[in-house]
Amino acid sequence: MSQDAPSAPIGDMPSRAEFLRLIDVPDGKAAGLLRVLLARCKPEASQPERLLALEQLGLFVVAGPGVLAPGSHPALLRLEYLVRALERIPVARQRMQATARAALSSVRAIKLLGEIGLPNDRGLIAETADRLARGFLPEAPAPRELWPVASHIFRHSRDLEWLTPAADPLLRRLTRAGGDAWHSLRGWVYDAIALIATRIAAAGTGEAFRAHEIGDTICKSPLYQLSQVAPAEMPALIVAARAHLDLVHAALEDHGVSIEVVYALDAIERGLLRIELLLPFVDADDADDADDAEDDDAKLGTAPQLRLLICAIGRGLVGGRSFRRLVSDNVRLLARKIIERAGHSGEHYVTSSRREYWKMLTSATGGGVLTCGTAMAKFLIKWGHFPLFVDGVLSSMAYAASFIIMQLLGFTLATKQPSMTAAALAGSISARRDGHQLDELVPLIARIARSQFAAAVGNIAAVIVTALAVDRLLRVTTGASFLDENAAHAVVRSFDPLGSGTLFFAALTGVLLWFSSLVAGWFENWLVFRRVPEAIEHHRLGKRFGKARMVRAARFLEREAAGFGGSIALGALLGMVPVFAKFFGLPLDVRHVTLSAGSLTLALSSLGPAGIGADCLLYTSPSP
Repeated sequence: MSQDAPSAPIGDMPSRAEFLRLIDVPDGKAAGLLRVLLARCKPEASQPERLLALEQLGLFVVAGPGVLAPGSHPALLRLEYLVRALERIPVARQRMQATARAALSSVRAIKLLGEIGLPNDRGLIAETADRLARGFLPEAPAPRELWPVASHIFRHSRDLEWLTPAADPLLRRLTRAGGDAWHSLRGWVYDAIALIATRIAAAGTGEAFRAHEIGDTICKSPLYQLSQVAPAEMPALIVAARAHLDLVHAALEDHGVSIEVVYALDAIERGLLRIELLLPFVDADDADDADDAEDDDAKLGTAPQLRLLICAIGRGLVGGRSFRRLVSDNVRLLARKIIERAGHSGEHYVTSSRREYWKMLTSATGGGVLTCGTAMAKFLIKWGHFPLFVDGVLSSMAYAASFIIMQLLGFTLATKQPSMTAAALAGSISARRDGHQLDELVPLIARIARSQFAAAVGNIAAVIVTALAVDRLLRVTTGASFLDENAAHAVVRSFDPLGSGTLFFAALTGVLLWFSSLVAGWFENWLVFRRVPEAIEHHRLGKRFGKARMVRAARFLEREAAGFGGSIALGALLGMVPVFAKFFGLPLDVRHVTLSAGSLTLALSSLGPAGIGADCLLYTSPSP
């Protein structure tokens, strides 16, 4: 937008030179544009034009022309320009007040205050389709709604960076300068609070949530009572509601959780926070007309809350356009309880005494011995030249069977530890929010590191020794190694750290290990939530096999569920990811460190010292 000429009159607004003198700012594009935008505030204009005038003033503050000043955000300087103009130029203040009063009295703000930024009841697919439609299709005008105006002002996350405590004095002055123009929004604040409270009551009394209810009756629940009281009584109920949610969280740890309950809890927690942001504006009566400065500042002390409310709505508007934010929020909620379950399963991977340390080393040795057999089984499957899908299924079965047998025998696989102990560490951090309590994490991290080192040394040392012993035994009994010379050379070349994708494949395998830990937590949570162990314990087959056997079976399943789920998931991922990658023409493979150590040892044992040359180790072409 071009600047007006220095002396060009704009209605009853002061000339440019007088305007600059009154607001005491240097001449520049920002000051000239502000004068033009204030002149466009016309209360007699149509409703779309009035909303556009307010929108342009908001855009001027958030993303207007650059203003240079050390140590200050440009948006704060532009807001200072606007506030000075409204305070020092009566005609500008009257224009803005009358335009805002007329525009805001003719719009609905309940969606802006009570829905934007809060979870809705649409599913992932419906919400994705809606966001894609908003991104590619033109937007229909909505002159009776306030949220499109705010949506046009806050378009990117950087548009919210200026909303820091430094903005509070300016927001307080802007509120005062607006006079009674904002009072028409008061009724919408009441309606937004009522809407959110009603939704909280509905979510907190739904069947899935009610199954974990702590109170005796629905009417005693603070979540229900929140929708039945006046705003003045809500702060105490919000405290009681949060205490109630803590009890629900504790119950879920024992009884499992469904996705429906997770979403309900998230909606309730965020709804309570929004009500807290809105409540200060219910009792801010006629602060603008106060004569005493101290009383005026006290009544306008909602400036920090106003800033927080603007931030919450702005983040909701920006996030409402982002497909990445949608996926991130859904994944966060899906993993919320799953990771906690994986953390409980990972606690037994952490040693806390010398005896447990040597026990971990011993169990890791057993895991390494068994992994040697898994590596040999993988070669046997490949030599069968089965169809691609069958090869993947058989490989998955071999991996999963090995991991399950390892679990049943009490052996340890080092590569399964980080994904499980990381969840346990995350749970410990979330439980210790105080700075002094965080000091307790240092011993835990040290124990995790020692446990991981013992498991890695036990696995790799055992698989190497076992592979050498097995290959030596085959030489003595059959006269030939497990791998012939061509196969051994191919294996060695495939593990070349420079000429192959081994390092990337190892990182990919780490991601698969992490994902398997999520599946482990999900499977355990699913069994507990569906009360499968309890159903087995009381099944009618107990009359045939005996009640004691059914109880032992139930406890066994409950104890081993996470391990079974994670083992089967990891086996399927290790076996099928290379198959699907090959089907789509992607050069991907997996590199499990213990399995790879066993395969490489078998290859080197077959070649012998004389067959291992520099040309073999540095060969850069991929294996066939």
